[in-house]
Amino acid sequence: MEKYFKIITVVFFLVITISCSKDDEASELKTYPEENPLALYLEKSEFNQSTANHVDTLYSEQGFQFKPKVKGIMKAVTLKIPDNATNIRVTIWNADTHVIIKTITVPNVNANTEIRQEIEPLEMVPETRYSIVFNGNDYYERLRANGSEQNAPIDAGNVSIIYTVFVDGNSQNYPWPMQKNLIWAI
Repeated sequence: MEKYFKIITVVFFLVITISCSKDDEASELKTYPEENPLALYLEKSEFNQSTANHVDTLYSEQGFQFKPKVKGIMKAVTLKIPDNATNIRVTIWNADTHVIIKTITVPNVNANTEIRQEIEPLEMVPETRYSIVFNGNDYYERLRANGSEQNAPIDAGNVSIIYTVFVDGNSQNYPWPMQKNLIWAI
């Protein structure tokens, strides 16, 4: 297997506010601060060492499969791509059943500027794997300095990123893992 490993990234991830309660102490609800785990993921995986912009390539659905470590609420998504774009579709899937949970349209994105899109609160539970993807033709390619592969999963805040998912085209089709033992990230 080729030792060169690249990550296709669009700085794109979920922002979660986490609330957690123990089954035996339902009256005690623990609240965590809102977080965007992408920066921590990039640091831990070392895929923050080299970045290249790709603009106007082929369209695809691309993103992460992840699993929350605590019960929580997703309140927003963030997106950053290397080109201006309108009406970017973001889809949140139940990765266990391949069923769409929510579709969001981000109306306007300016090149290299992170945009936050509020969404209706969406409960996330630790027993479920989720995929979050966007459809577009612009992305950041991120590499480790030594070109090596990264084993998954990687814990980033209150989520565990399992691997990257991807499917070609404009259709809203379920994205499949690129490689289960590696992280390809959006």
